[in-house]
Amino acid sequence: MRAATDAGLGLVLLCAGTAAIMAAGGMNLGSGPRLGPGFIPMIIGWLLVAVGIAVLLRAVFLRNKDDARWSLTSVAIITVAVLSANFAAWQWGSNFDLSFSFALDFGPSEFVTFMVFALVLAIALARASRLRAAGMVLLGLLIATVGIDLETGVERFTMGLDSLADGISDVTVLLGFAGADGALCAASPSLLLASYARKVGRRFTGKPSLPLSLLLRVAGLLVVAAAFFAGYVFEGAGSPVGQIAVFAVFGIACQVLGWNRLVLLMALGLGPLLEENIRRALLLSNGDPSTFLRWPISGTLSLLAAATLTVAVVLSAWRALPRRKPA
Repeated sequence: MRAATDAGLGLVLLCAGTAAIMAAGGMNLGSGPRLGPGFIPMIIGWLLVAVGIAVLLRAVFLRNKDDARWSLTSVAIITVAVLSANFAAWQWGSNFDLSFSFALDFGPSEFVTFMVFALVLAIALARASRLRAAGMVLLGLLIATVGIDLETGVERFTMGLDSLADGISDVTVLLGFAGADGALCAASPSLLLASYARKVGRRFTGKPSLPLSLLLRVAGLLVVAAAFFAGYVFEGAGSPVGQIAVFAVFGIACQVLGWNRLVLLMALGLGPLLEENIRRALLLSNGDPSTFLRWPISGTLSLLAAATLTVAVVLSAWRALPRRKPA
């Protein structure tokens, strides 16, 4: 299962990265303080190729290694911590005087490093496979570049489709993933339950009774219908039915093979803001990339992101090393 999961995602990342590099090559890359519409997609494309190759190599040489999993207790603790942090941020946001004074210290470079740190933290928490999580983050960032570049008006990865001119929203992807779970439940409730049990290191070996199985299949069909109906409600006549269907198919592959959909959604939501603030930061610094390091807040966040990523890589590499069996 580990080899199939890695091989499948590695091929997806390689194809997406190669397509991004080829498409971005026909765009203006820009230079110095003014990045062109093709620069960020080009960088993401090369990173996707690199991670894709690494994942494929792991599928070949570490095929007998099992994925590590957070226990159910650990998942609960992480969930509580994340919700508490969100609640604290909401409370901070509701205090106008405090939030306004603190926001004055945040410029484009601080926002960039804060978002990078958040994505690195998400990768580090993906204990099952941090390498696959990094690939999904990059894939989410690439999807976020689809549409018309607001700064130059250049279309990126739209393939001439008007439905992609405004980009792909995180709501559309989320509805596609919901439809994927519904379709998988309608086809095989046992497979869906087993895929969720595997996320917390459990094996679902039971089989729902016939009445419960029928009930779950009907519920799955209702979820699929609700996902497409919600797309119509949110988007009106321009409902992205095709996009929802594509991400439903992709979501089924993610669920069956264990690819991390949550980090992809996170990267997709942060992607446009991340690119916008990278451009602003380089414009204000006249193209000097050290702007992400020389200010106290951005420098601290950059060091935290680097340290977190280093620790995650070391832990993953340590786990991948062969262990001697006791004599």
